[in-house]
Amino acid sequence: MRNVFFLSDALAMPAAPGQRPAFNRRLLICATATMIGILTGVPNSYADDNDRGNGVQSWAVGHTTHLPAATKQYNNQTIREIVHTSVGGNHVRVRISNAFGSAPLVIGAAHVAVTSSGSSIVPGTDRTLTFGGRTSVTIPAGAPALSDPVDLHIQPVSDIAVSIYLPSLTQGETTTFLQGTSFVSSPGNFTGSVSLPGATSLAEWPFVSGVSVVTSGRPGDAIVAITDSATLISQWPKALAERLNARHIDNLGVVSTALAGNRLLFNSAGPTGPEPQWGQSVFTRFDRDVLGQAGAQVVIVWIGLNDLAGAGAFYPASENASVDDVIAGLRQLVGRAHDHGLSILGCTISPMGGNTSLPGFDTPQHEAARQALNQWIRTSGVFDGVVDADKALRDPAQPTRLLLAYDSGDHLHPNTDGGRAVADSIDLKLLRRTGR
Repeated sequence: MRNVFFLSDALAMPAAPGQRPAFNRRLLICATATMIGILTGVPNSYADDNDRGNGVQSWAVGHTTHLPAATKQYNNQTIREIVHTSVGGNHVRVRISNAFGSAPLVIGAAHVAVTSSGSSIVPGTDRTLTFGGRTSVTIPAGAPALSDPVDLHIQPVSDIAVSIYLPSLTQGETTTFLQGTSFVSSPGNFTGSVSLPGATSLAEWPFVSGVSVVTSGRPGDAIVAITDSATLISQWPKALAERLNARHIDNLGVVSTALAGNRLLFNSAGPTGPEPQWGQSVFTRFDRDVLGQAGAQVVIVWIGLNDLAGAGAFYPASENASVDDVIAGLRQLVGRAHDHGLSILGCTISPMGGNTSLPGFDTPQHEAARQALNQWIRTSGVFDGVVDADKALRDPAQPTRLLLAYDSGDHLHPNTDGGRAVADSIDLKLLRRTGR
């Protein structure tokens, strides 16, 4: 038991000379509620672990509004989403988001378990999630819900399953894609089932937005990557987590809130409607997708190419950003990170020479802008450190192009070998707070 004190001293407020001390009524109420919880035997996972304060994000995702084709609907179905952890622990919390919902999101039940294969879980590992002690939760539009901690041992760089039951007609308005594997069941609540009846894979990732753990031993820190599709395709945060795990660094979580097509400065509307299918700008989502991660201490920003080169292609021509615009925006992010005690690393923009999949990106003007932005990131001293993805990925013989071994095929997005190259290039000393 922690934080035990004597009420007579702790609750007494300073008094004027000749007067009796007054009691702090708010503190008295809180202390009384705490003692009642202890004396009435509130389960340990709810009464004590909620006050741990040393959780670290092991996995996270960036969400957008619904996919442009149509809003997916669910009704009396279970969604099971396969989460790939970065750091392990013995206590788990799950975050579910209704960030873009137009109505309250009703979760009839939620479970977490270790994954076996496909949509199946390992028998005996299933745990019921509660929210404020309740097994169901209604999440207001625009809000998240965080589960109570539950005892479950999870390994680092491994897969776990989060299952949520949607008892009534539910619009899949908070979702994204290119994030992982998710399944939907036939009708019914199968959150605790080893096998998911009627399991059908989904192309989207609805509602589940984060998993945090309590690490064993030293308190943990989280490294948060807020980026675009270069990270989604290359998966360098996953490679970085594997590198840390191989070095037995067991208290650093690595999470990605990357969104395809994302930009620094503009909320991205889709080509056929007003929905921000490419996500809110990094400016807009920084508080939710970086500061909102448990134990966040380092943020890595790899963003800007879509701002510099995307206007007129995927985005309105009026939303053209100059190098100076992007630099001013990055300076703002540095200030916001530092205000919250985070270190922030700037990532250079990787080569795009020869790209034809995104018309209008590979032009002499855009290449000159990329080079100018990279030079500023490397030399300005504004960031607490630099991740030089451009240097790690470029072809030494043709510096405006990706090295062929690191090219996903479109001459723009690095492949997973390129992701490992980026992860291996990061100076690990930049990922730790002083004294950790």
